[in-house]
Amino acid sequence: MKARDVRSNLDAMLRQCGQMGSGVDHELIKRLLNIIESLAAQIDVLKGEVQNLRDENNRLKGEQGKPEIKANKKKAQDISSEAERKQAQADASADAEGDEVDASGKKKRNREPKLPKVKIDREQICQLDKDGLPADLKFNGYEDVVIQDLIIRTNNVKYRREVYYSPSQHKTYRGELPDDVRGQGEFGPGIRSLIPILKTEGGMSEKRILGFFQNFGVEISAAYISQQWTGGYELFHQEKSDLYRAGIAASAFVQIDDTSARVNGINQYCQVVCSPLFTGYFTVPNKDRLSVLGTGSVEWDSV
Repeated sequence: MKARDVRSNLDAMLRQCGQMGSGVDHELIKRLLNIIESLAAQIDVLKGEVQNLRDENNRLKGEQGKPEIKANKKKAQDISSEAERKQAQADASADAEGDEVDASGKKKRNREPKLPKVKIDREQICQLDKDGLPADLKFNGYEDVVIQDLIIRTNNVKYRREVYYSPSQHKTYRGELPDDVRGQGEFGPGIRSLIPILKTEGGMSEKRILGFFQNFGVEISAAYISQQWTGGYELFHQEKSDLYRAGIAASAFVQIDDTSARVNGINQYCQVVCSPLFTGYFTVPNKDRLSVLGTGSVEWDSV
């Protein structure tokens, strides 16, 4: 029972006391009723405090507290027709998003055309089946429809290298592999380039990357994926070094900071070198002066 309900009951009881005979102590009854009313008000306050404590406890446990349900909004003005209602909604939506609204009340979306950005890989003619059609048909050109798609399939290649032997030189000569696979192990550039894309853009773990390749029939190991990710892209390391050098050379000032880092169970330090133009991260075993100066293989004295 809420405080206002208790108050209404007390008022009714007071009226009944006034109708009683002179032998009843009216003042005593009034004091008792006042005590009851005060206790009811205190109970309402305590209920609110208990609910607040419950909500706070739920938030600390990662749960949600009691939802705050707002009252229904009253309509600012009456709308006489369905068309006026749609127009009012379209105007409000357009004001919020900055889009234009046409005469029919529909919102115009300012979108850039995407077809000019689509790369066409191949064209296919869709011929008309003329069976049962009039004999006086005239060719009137083509109607283009662009469908975007992606093909993910294996591209396993068996390279058959010619082998020649020279008896005079006692030496064997073999045909060279293509440049994109020569000296790169048993996996081609497609797999090697897809690993960092799945890792960085897709946010996939090495275990998920392994499952992705295995689903398409690629015989690859988790060790190879880990080795490629940690040290198989020397080109990226060189690019990072070049960016680091260019950032220091173009910056008016450079700030340095370090934080602790764990590498294979060993305590090391992550050096952070930054300016308004760039930020570089380097993990080194120590944080002494020589380690900081050698970060990124840059001669700091000459910068």
